[in-house]
Formats: sequence, structure tokens, C-alpha cells
Amino acid sequence: MTQEQKRILIVDDEPDILQLLEISLSRMGLAVYKAESVGAAKYQLEKFTFHLCLSDFKLPDGTGIELVEYIADKYPSTPVAVITAFGTINHAVEALKKGAFDFITKPISLDTLRQLVITGLKQVDAQDADETFEPQLFKSESSYFQEINRSISSFATNQAPVLIYGESGTWKEKIASLIHANSPLREAPFTLIDCRDDEVSLEMGSQGTTYYQHIEHLHNGRQTALVEQIKNKNDNQRVIASTCWSEEEFKNSQAVKKSLIRHLTVGEITTKPLLRRKNDLIELSKEVLDQLAQAWNKLPCKIHPSAMAKLKKYDFPGNIKELDHILSKAAVNCQNQLIREEDIDLSGTGYQPSITKEHNLDQYIEEIEVREITNALAKTKNNKTKAAELLGISFRALRYKIKKLGIDQSEE
Repeated sequence: MTQEQKRILIVDDEPDILQLLEISLSRMGLAVYKAESVGAAKYQLEKFTFHLCLSDFKLPDGTGIELVEYIADKYPSTPVAVITAFGTINHAVEALKKGAFDFITKPISLDTLRQLVITGLKQVDAQDADETFEPQLFKSESSYFQEINRSISSFATNQAPVLIYGESGTWKEKIASLIHANSPLREAPFTLIDCRDDEVSLEMGSQGTTYYQHIEHLHNGRQTALVEQIKNKNDNQRVIASTCWSEEEFKNSQAVKKSLIRHLTVGEITTKPLLRRKNDLIELSKEVLDQLAQAWNKLPCKIHPSAMAKLKKYDFPGNIKELDHILSKAAVNCQNQLIREEDIDLSGTGYQPSITKEHNLDQYIEEIEVREITNALAKTKNNKTKAAELLGISFRALRYKIKKLGIDQSEE
């Protein structure tokens, strides 16, 4: 479909703004339709198929976010963006979660408007070019994975940064890769950068999704560098990050710059350890075995009830990755595609705190110290005397460690 045939709906209760947008967008060869309220916009949507919708945030009978949610439900193939003079980060997060592909504050320049429209229309072109695309999501019917699937589907429709929280082994990388695989950038590279390595470059790929793993390990200067990368990314680039810290730990840590938190937490997903989801173990095991069968090009194995009972008694310190390891080994060794109790080997899975050449004892201890000190400072609102008491060390020892470990206490 050519650009001359594409219809755009603009929703704003200010006639002057509507006229200005109509003139600007008509010059781009678009057929422009106008609405001054949520109700009027719904009426237009019932009459015509639109290839893009731009809506103001405050409308006489509702908000642009309500319209975003309505369009996402009734007309999911129509991209929608919110333009407002009253924007806050919370409004932006809500709009993106409801299904908007962008959220921009007024005043908006002509160049920004054009780029916004081009980005939105690219989504339509991608849909037209690949109508047979099947979303790649978790097959598990558990409520936990259905919620994760909803987040993946929502965040895949836009290119806002996403931060994934959760303990090691909770499939954070898998979730990041699924967001990428369902996004308009899915044909571009998915690049992983491990932030535990201070020598690795933080430079984003020229296109596609860059996934920053273990983001909590970035020191002050590298956090600033990443923020600049996020600020300057283009429409062909996306950032997803993950941390082994909880949301509370990450957002309250004095070691994490406030600017990094603001730029990374537009979209958020929280994973849960397997120990807290034992009721999901049957569904999750099926998910793992289905993935193994697909990778090995064979029928998935089944699990005998006695084998499942054995799994349910185990605490899984390595979370889903450890379950993956256990079931992979069992699937190789079992007979007749049935995993029995004796096929489940829970010994020597290797999922304990490990010390390697790259992650030596001193570094491991420092990471624990940074985490506990920053949490203590957060809990005491940066009162070093109270933080030292909480940690059971002297004020002088705490001050020395803060300097030695390079813990940032700025309010940036």
C-alpha cells in the first residue's frame, strides 16, 4: 500500500492544533481525519481503517491512554502514539504498557512529527509484509507465564527500554530474546553484553536489540556512558537490560544512578524464582521439554508422576536454568520418551555460588559488600552513622569502604 493511500487519525480538542497537524501531515501525502474527543475518535474508527493514530493526552471525555487501550483491543493493527503538554514518566510508562508505540511531549517540532509518523507507518508496513507471522511466546498455560507473555507482547510493539528483574536462572535472557523476536526489529541482530566485564564495550549495535545483562555491575562512569547511548539511540536500535537484584534493591541502591533508573525503567518485568512457583512445575517442565524437542527435532518426553514428585521436593537454587539442565540430562538418558524417577539426577548440577577465573573471590566479596552497603544507605536515607550500625561496623570502616568500592552517593 502506498503512502498516498494511508489514513491517519489525529485526536485533539484544540482546533488550532488539529489544523496545524492536518496541514503538516497532508504535505506528507497522508489522508488526514480529525476528532476532538474520545467518542468522536471511536466513531471515526468504526467508519474507516486507519494506518496510524496520534492522540492528545487530555481530552474532554477521557484521556489518550483510554483511547490507546481501546484501539489496542479493537483495532490492534493500528499503531497509536500520544502527544501531550502534560507528560510525565508515569504517563509515558502507562501509555506504552497499554499499547502505544511512542509518547511525546509538546511542543513537537516538524522534524520530530515527521519521524514519529514514519516510525508508526513502518509498523504497518511490517504487518503488511508479514501477515503470516506467528508470535513466539511461552506455551505454558500457568498464570505466571501468561502474564509474562502479555508483557512480551506489549513491549514488543514499541521500542522503549525494558528492565527485567529476577534472580539468576529465571530466564531473563529468554524473555529479552522473545521481546526482540516479536518486535519490528526481529530481522536485525540480538546482541548480548555482559556488564560484569569492565573491559567489554557498551556500544549498542548499529541496529537491532542490545541486551545488557547484569546491569547492576556497571560502575558510575559506565552507567553515565550507557545513559548517553540510550538518549542517542535511533529508530533501528533498542535497549533491554536485566539485573539479578529485585526492583526494590535496584531502585533504592545508592550505587545506581537515578538517571539510569529513569531511562531503563520505562518498561519493567519481574521474574520469580522457581522455589516460589512450585505449582507451575508441571507446566514449566512441559515448556522445557517442548523446547528441547523442538531443538532436537523429536517428540517431547513425558514425565512419570514419581519423577515429578521428586522434582517438587527439590528447591532449585539454579531456578529454571537448573531445571533445564536436569530435564535435558533426563531426556537423553530415559527410555521410550518417558522420564522416570531414576532418570532425575539432582546431584552435581553445579548451581551454587561459583568462583571462576573471571569472577574471583575478591570480586565476589566486593560485590556482596557493594550490595549490602548500598542497601543499608538506602534504608537509612544515606545516614552513614545509622547505616554503619545496621551493618555492624564502625563509621570509619564504612567511610573507608564507600571510598574504596567507589560507591556513588549522588542524587543524580
